[in-house]
Order: sequence, then structure tokens, then C-alpha cells
Amino acid sequence: MCPAAVAAAVAALVLRLDLFAGAACSLAIVAICTFLAVASVDRRRIAWTLAAISAAAALAHTVMPIPLWPELANLGLPRAALASPLAVLVPAPESALLLGIVLGERSGIPAQLSQAFAASGTTHLLAISGFNMTLVATVVALSLRGRTGPVARALLSVAAVALYSLLVGLQPSVLRAALMATVAACGTISGRRAATANALCAAVAFMLVADPGSIDDLGFQLSALATAGLVLWQASLAERLEFLPGVVGQGIATTLAATAPTLPLVAAAFGRLSLVSPLANLVCVPLFPLLMLAGAATSLAGALSLDLARPVALVAWAGAWALRSTVEISAALPLASLSVPTGAPTFVAVTLIEIAAIAAARRVGRMRVTLPRIALTDRSGALMRTTGVAWTRTTAAIALAIAVVPALLVTAWPAGSASVRVVALDVGQGDAYLVDAGGVLALIDGGPDPSRILDELGATLAPWQRRLDVVALTHAHADHGAGLIAVLERYDVGLALEPEGLNAGPLNDLWSAAIAKRGVERRAVHAGMRVALGDASIAVLAPDPDVGVDVPSLVLRVTRGTFSALFTGDAVDDALRLLLDHPDRLRSRVYVPPHHGAETPFAAALRAAARPEAALISVGAGNRYGHPTAATLAALAGVPTYRTDQDGTVEIALDGAGLVVRTHANALPAPRRGLVPYPAPRG
Repeated sequence: MCPAAVAAAVAALVLRLDLFAGAACSLAIVAICTFLAVASVDRRRIAWTLAAISAAAALAHTVMPIPLWPELANLGLPRAALASPLAVLVPAPESALLLGIVLGERSGIPAQLSQAFAASGTTHLLAISGFNMTLVATVVALSLRGRTGPVARALLSVAAVALYSLLVGLQPSVLRAALMATVAACGTISGRRAATANALCAAVAFMLVADPGSIDDLGFQLSALATAGLVLWQASLAERLEFLPGVVGQGIATTLAATAPTLPLVAAAFGRLSLVSPLANLVCVPLFPLLMLAGAATSLAGALSLDLARPVALVAWAGAWALRSTVEISAALPLASLSVPTGAPTFVAVTLIEIAAIAAARRVGRMRVTLPRIALTDRSGALMRTTGVAWTRTTAAIALAIAVVPALLVTAWPAGSASVRVVALDVGQGDAYLVDAGGVLALIDGGPDPSRILDELGATLAPWQRRLDVVALTHAHADHGAGLIAVLERYDVGLALEPEGLNAGPLNDLWSAAIAKRGVERRAVHAGMRVALGDASIAVLAPDPDVGVDVPSLVLRVTRGTFSALFTGDAVDDALRLLLDHPDRLRSRVYVPPHHGAETPFAAALRAAARPEAALISVGAGNRYGHPTAATLAALAGVPTYRTDQDGTVEIALDGAGLVVRTHANALPAPRRGLVPYPAPRG
């Protein structure tokens, strides 16, 4: 089969030469691709017959559209059972990346991270494609080697690919990859080796017969182009790059072959041209098999037992962390991407630039490239032999481990040896405080944004810390509790606390449903009650059961050894007045003023009763409420006060006899917090 003919067919598909409208273009491409899929000297008559049938089918669909595969796309099998282990065992945002890679579920990926993938030219890694299908088929085939014959392996591989396709949903790239895998398996079953180009043409022809309108789908166009590039150019590029170490040369060849055909279309469609894409993909693409296999293993094992899946979940997290870090670093490089106009002029301009670059590369490629060689001599100085630098797979793996493992340990290992710490998580205009009492964890409120609290917890806790012993909702307002719904869904929660008389409303309904769904113990508490947190204690100071308020709020005091922290929630003035009747109960080394530092006539009295060594205020930058107020800050004069709108996430820990403060602003390395120590006041 002529590669030029395949290139012409796919180019016509993408350029969409609508001289006779999209239906005529689809008809022509179906005929060409069908012919190329089966044509040979002794099968020419069969090829033309199939082309005629395809053309007639395409024309019929044009007159009376009956799109087939878009309907099949809605048959996605229930994915909740497989998605849940990843969400529960892997911190955000790495869990969102794994859900996108393994199950095609990208809705949980933060917008900022999605933009980083776009700027680094690595978005394709988040789309289910031929890479996923190849891994599925390969794993099935290897697991059956020696147990069944080639025909049975091929049939079972096709069945696995079909099941996986239905699981993730039959989107254009998924269907194209599944069809190509099926064609390849048919070649094995018939005793012949199926050409990849033939399989691509057959898949394109089938999809356009099923729905000629899919020619306008950008995902379909990009998928066909990238695959055509791999089919036509990958082997040739790899041969030209033989002077590089094997893994590096193959990686560059694969990246260039898949990226070059899609670059003009991506630039024209999205108005952005990534300049770091080859470099970023060179690092990210080799990580993909690890992420796919470890993520799938976590899902499958977790569906049986979460404890069984924990070890492999840690591997999946490490791979996803490496991918995220690479993407974010690449996107942050100067001139990582350029903004370009959208539309046909950009498509033509980028295409011409690529043609010129390819021509220049071919000229350079004719020059002989040699690597530096090392001369080895004996003691007399006589030349024994020369040798080049050989990169084996083992050498590459050791080098990668030396580069990655130390950084991974530094960023993932819990910082410091503090016996207890309180972390004000930067969740915007809301409250979320994490208490770590020697590894026993309590989360007091969760802020207004589910994705933000998950990201903050993922950055603050070690990846294997997926249990929160206590989760407390101080009151049923969204700025304190909306994020807790996601926390209940993603983390293993031991006990859910709420104030007695929790006010009714939508948040209360969601809170109740999430607790019931996860089977979490629920406890309504009031003043005078205590809750154990390992060897620490949580004293409930409010609400008072004998005094009714419209919105009861928890006031909690956490103590462990010589450490104490007071969390006042959104306690109203009547509740604060009752608290001040027993000022000795309020003494705390760390103090959180009520209602994000809102004005209250009891601000000075509360500060005097607490006598804090440090104060924490969780507040959104530029909030419309004016929090914290000048009066609150004046009452805290002389007390080191940390605000999430200025300092980001703030951690205060008891390390020895003094307090140590870590803030996001001086974090090194991210996401761990930098140190700003100060001694505890004497006397």
C-alpha cells in the first residue's frame, strides 16, 4: 500500500474540503480508506466493491442520518465502582489525573492544571486513545501467553478492548483505537499480520460510514492525524535517531511523529502553540504506561478491598505526581507557549513552517553524527581501545531513580518531627483547619470549594494518609461545609461531628446523605462534651444546650500535652458572651477569631482570655465583607497573626518547647512549607 495515498486520505479528512459539503467529503474519504484498507493486486475487485458499498452507505446517511457510534457512546458502563478507589486512596489533584488517564473522567482536574497541560502540549495524555487500547490488549495477551493459542489470545484481547471501550465511553478517539485493535486481531486470527496503516484506514472508513458528520469532530480529526503520523513517520524517525540512547531516541521519534501532524490543527483550533511540547512529552510519555497500569490495578484491587489496593495506589500517586510536576514545570518555562490567531491562516502558516523545518532536518540528517568517544590506555600510555557512552535500560533506570527519588521523598515525606500541628488551609473565603495530633487527624470545616480543599489536603498530607479520624462541621453554611461533602466522599472518615440543633437546609441534606452513603459515625455535640483524638482531646465549648440561637456553631478547643488551639467557628455574640463567663476555658496557644475576623464587641475580651502566642485567620483575598476588620486586627496587636489571604496555607506546629510556623509564601520545596521559627514566650 502506498503511504502517500494514506497521507492524502487523512489530509483530506482534516482539511475538510467542503466543495460538495461535508457529506460528499465523507463519501470520498470512506471510499479511499476502504480501498486502502484491503487493496492488493489480487483483491482489487473486492476493494472496489467495498468502496462502492461504503459510498452508498455514506450517501444514505446523508439523506437520512442515522448516527451509530454517538449512540453507542452513551452506553458507558457504570464506572463508580472503579473510580471510587482512585478517589479515596490517591490525594488530589493526582487522583483526578489518574481518573482521566484510566477512565477518561477529566471533570475533576483543576482548571489551572488543565491550562498547564495545554501550555505544555501534553493534553493528549488525558484522552483515551490507542495507547490505552494497546496496553489493555498487551496485558491480556501477555497474561495468556503459554496458556492459550494465538487465536484465543487475539479474541480475548479484542473482548478486553471492547469492554474497556464501553467502560470509558465510545468517543471518536476511543472507537478509532478499538477498531484498529480489532482489525489487527483479525489479522492474527486469519494467520496474517495486519498492517497498521490498513487498520487505520479501515477504522476511519467504518466511523464515517456510521456517522459522516463525525468528520467535523475535532477529536476525531486529531486522533486520525496523530495515528497517521505514528504509522508513517515513527519508524523512520527512530532509525535516524539511532545515535541517541535507545529510550531517548524512541521517545523523541514517537513524540515528533504524533505531534507534527496535529500541530497546525491544534494551533488553528485553540489559538495556542506550545514550544516545549517535544521536551515535555519526552518525559511524560514514558510515564504513561506506569500511570495506566498502576491506576487500573488500584481501581480493580480497590473494588475488592481498599487495604489491598493501598500499596499500588502509592505507586500510582508517585507516577501522577511526577507527571503533574513535569507538566507544571514545562508550562512555567519562559515562552512555553505562544498565543496565535485561530482559523485557517494559522493552519496554513504553521503547516508551512513545519514543511520548512522538515526540509532543514532532512538536510542536517545527511550529516554524520557521532558521539564523543573515550580513549582507554594501559599504564604505558599505549592505546587499548575507544568506547562510546552506552546507555542500557538499567543505566537509564538508575539515572532516573537518582534524579527523581530524592525530590520525591523531600516533597512527599511529612515535614518536621512536630508532636502536634494546626494547618489553616488556603480555601478562599471560608474556614478549613487540619489538626494533626501525632498522626491522628481532625479536619474542622472544609471551606466553600470541594476541589480546593481536596487539593490543599493532597498537598499537606503524605500520599498514604487517606484517613481523617474526625471531621467537624461547625455550622451549616457553605463557606464552612461545602468542601466537607467531597472530603467525606474521598477520605476514610472515622467520626463526623456537628452542633446539636444543626440548622436545616440544602447543605445539611448533602452532609447527611454523604455520611449515610459512606457509613460514617455521626455525633451531634454540645458544650461540656469531649471527643478523643488519639491521646489528644477535643473539648466542645459551644453551643450551649440551654441557650437557643438561630445558627448554632461549634466552638472547639483541642489540647495535647502543652499545646492547645481554640476554634471559634462563626459563633454569634450571644454564644461568645457565654464563653467569656468562663475565660479560663479559652486559654490557648493558637487562637482562631470568630467569623473570619469579623467585627465583634468581644474581640478584645476574647484575645485577653485566650492569651494566644499566635493567631490564624482564614479569609479570601479581597473579599467583599472586609474580613478581617481593623478592630479585630487591633485587638490582636502584639500577637503574631497569619492570614491565608496573605500567607497562603499556614501551619503552626509544636516542635519541642516552641512553636514553628510554616507558610506557603516561603515554601521550599513545594508543596511542603518553609520554616519561620520563633520561640514560645516565657512567663
